[in-house]
Amino acid sequence: MGILQYTVDQAGALILAIPSALVIMLSREWFCSRMAGDKEAQPFNEFSLLSFASLSLNGIAPGGILRDQPPAFLRFFYGQIWLLILIVLGCTYVLIKGPAADTFSARFSAVFLTQAWAMLIINFLPLPPFDAAAAYLGPYMQWRAFSIAVTVLSAAALILFSYTFWRSDFLTGKFLIRWLKLT
Repeated sequence: MGILQYTVDQAGALILAIPSALVIMLSREWFCSRMAGDKEAQPFNEFSLLSFASLSLNGIAPGGILRDQPPAFLRFFYGQIWLLILIVLGCTYVLIKGPAADTFSARFSAVFLTQAWAMLIINFLPLPPFDAAAAYLGPYMQWRAFSIAVTVLSAAALILFSYTFWRSDFLTGKFLIRWLKLT
């Protein structure tokens, strides 16, 4: 049992952040594809690894659903709706279940809600790699230079989001955690 506890202590928040980020990003990709009518979409093959890494490590990430398919704005819209659904489901679970502050359920719920909230808010920025850019830059998305720019800007976002000095409770969703008494 000592090695398991040591491993969990060393992994720290990643034990909670990685599964939460996978659930948020893969379910968001799946929902956007189904709502946009893309029956051949494969969420495992199409989700952004940089966005996943940023969400897992920093708690904030660009959505990674920018695609050069015709309903680019609809994919953004459906992605934001899905994040709202996840937040409502998470809050409802916490309000019904009422987990104690230092349990796995409370900690996972806190990570899940803050990640979903941060993605919801940050993806309203109308610049690549954030998903609102699909609404403004849709005609340019088929260019190879655009996809390279999105990749470079996603890497820059990963680095930028690692600095916590600019974060507020509204941006990170910590006000939800305090309201739900998960800390």
